[in-house]
Amino acid sequence: MTAMAGLGLAVAFRPGRASAAVSEIVVCNWGGAALEAFQKAYGAPFKAKSGIEVVIDGTGPATGAIRAMVDSKNVTWDVTDGGMTDAVVLGKGGYVEPIDYSIVDKSLVGEGLAAEFGICNYTYSNVLAYDAKKVGATAPSGWNDFFDLEKFPGKRTMCKWIQGQLEAVLLADGVKPEEIYPLDVDRAFKKLEPLLPHLIFWESGAQSQQLFRDGEVVMGNIWHTRANLLRKENPDYTWTWNQNLMFASAWSVPKGNPAGKKVFDFINSSMDPEGQVTLLRIMGNGPSNPKALALMTAEDKAVYSLAPENAKTGLPISAQYYADNEAELQNKFLDFISR
Repeated sequence: MTAMAGLGLAVAFRPGRASAAVSEIVVCNWGGAALEAFQKAYGAPFKAKSGIEVVIDGTGPATGAIRAMVDSKNVTWDVTDGGMTDAVVLGKGGYVEPIDYSIVDKSLVGEGLAAEFGICNYTYSNVLAYDAKKVGATAPSGWNDFFDLEKFPGKRTMCKWIQGQLEAVLLADGVKPEEIYPLDVDRAFKKLEPLLPHLIFWESGAQSQQLFRDGEVVMGNIWHTRANLLRKENPDYTWTWNQNLMFASAWSVPKGNPAGKKVFDFINSSMDPEGQVTLLRIMGNGPSNPKALALMTAEDKAVYSLAPENAKTGLPISAQYYADNEAELQNKFLDFISR
């Protein structure tokens, strides 16, 4: 957990108030297999405790969608599965509520993982995933291989959303991990430009999986959770932990959410270690509650991005850097990849 402390932001405490009775909590995540996984890990335990239904919406909690909901006063989500960066950016803009730490017990997560506008629900990494059947006898071992079209011919995939994309490019270009931030965007674009004709950009976790299933790509920069699901389907799909890009995901609460304060009871429930280990076993999402470590098997730790052997070459993605720069960077990136 210490490795992830830099991915969080400062904690703030706000007074709580009683919640009105509600019939459901609507959670927005990134869809696909995460729909059933979140229901088993978070939804079912909360319903058992409270009697309140949990509805999982897999539309994808893009920051633009949250802004549009709040601006139009037509908010349908109670809590979103975004990231620490999204939490602080939306918080600064007045689009999400502060986490009510009179209801949510911040001691249930690791150091640095409870912030003013978001609390870590799981950890994960972006990794270099590949189709072992297509890459040949020598597997790719780092981001430099992502750019080697001669040794590894075929299409690649990257995410349309900026976080964790240019870091991989700069590592491939020889930038030392300790010198990644601030990102040298011009250098990254220069390195990436020749690869653009060979890239397909994904927008959701489910889409990143489908690109591999359909045989459209031979390798990609995708969430390790989705790479793990692919490998469960077919062992030819796998990944390397080398140079993985480490993230803390986070719950955020859109301003004007229908369930009001009751959503914080759901968030607090989701910090139980048993549910977090359930999610780890289904998808690979790493627990944010340190007590979950005692419940893990060796097999569990093999897909846990913060396990020492997996984290040793990992690069923690800077939430603060993106909180300060993401809007401008994202627009530049979209302009660049649309050439």
